[in-house]
Amino acid sequence: MKKLGVIQEGLGSLLLSFRTKWNNRKPKFYTFDNAKTIGILYDATNKNTHQKVSEFANMIVHTHPNTVVQALGFLSNPETEKSLPQSVQTDFFSAKDFNWTGGLIKGKALDFTRKRFDILFDITTETSYPLHYIALASKASYKVGRYIENDLRYDLLIDTKKENTIEYLILQINVYLTKIKAKQ
Repeated sequence: MKKLGVIQEGLGSLLLSFRTKWNNRKPKFYTFDNAKTIGILYDATNKNTHQKVSEFANMIVHTHPNTVVQALGFLSNPETEKSLPQSVQTDFFSAKDFNWTGGLIKGKALDFTRKRFDILFDITTETSYPLHYIALASKASYKVGRYIENDLRYDLLIDTKKENTIEYLILQINVYLTKIKAKQ
């Protein structure tokens, strides 16, 4: 996967840490049953990953018809967007949406970070600066992603050490957010 430059990522991470302190994010617990809006963040460079995430998004839409699902995929080559089938609202972004300091400056990804999703799913198995940036900058109320040691950017951490695949991560997210019940 194409990343930003080392200096660009380092400077961007430093500036992002300051920005997220004043994010105005209000954490709140959500499940599939009480969420009205869901954002899905993933690396769309791999067509198989794109397919699995699309299937997951479709499952949410079909089992919870009152929930709005929006996906945002990172593409190392923006030209491949034309070849990816889409079933739910899916937008794409690339390294071109970042400036020289590693900050997000334009495009659908910037809009995505400003939306107050009830739940944000980070469906990634590898660490990537552009996806990390979006996850941290997001104003989502409840963030769900894989467990990364010494990284507490999510409200629900899914341990994927047993099997670090997209399929396993999606399965675990589905299990936890289906079985856990929110207090009414």
